[in-house]
Amino acid sequence: MTLIPYKSETLVLPFRAEQVVSTIRSVTQPISLTPEKSNDQILFNGTVHPDIFRISRKIDYPQNYLPLITGKIEASSRGCIVFVKYNLFFSSFMFLSFWTLFTLLVGCFFVIHKKEYDYAAVAFGACLANYGVTILNFNKQINMSRRVLNQVLKQTA
Repeated sequence: MTLIPYKSETLVLPFRAEQVVSTIRSVTQPISLTPEKSNDQILFNGTVHPDIFRISRKIDYPQNYLPLITGKIEASSRGCIVFVKYNLFFSSFMFLSFWTLFTLLVGCFFVIHKKEYDYAAVAFGACLANYGVTILNFNKQINMSRRVLNQVLKQTA
């Protein structure tokens, strides 16, 4: 487990890099501000370039802990290698950082300045709860996104 919500993995696939890019592109919808018609074949939102991609799982409801999936595809002699990274979106990371730092500072204020250990314990508890909920939900969303990405990559032919 890392301090900052983040995960990376390397996938070795027996498919050509162009096939993998084409498969990912076929299930990815470009990001737009206008609502698109529902299409069950579209599984991701984002951008796909010849050797990199930045996508996130397509969802129908707000999800603060959805990972941003970035990947780099490199051709090899027997297929390709896909380097995948899962990160929190910037706004979610800022939310986590702000409230973690804020509750830590409030807890320190109560310990150092006011000598109110009960209030400090509540502040530190809130800090841990916020961080724990974020990590658990982020890991849950990573597993869901990994499952969808792996299904897509298995369909490459």
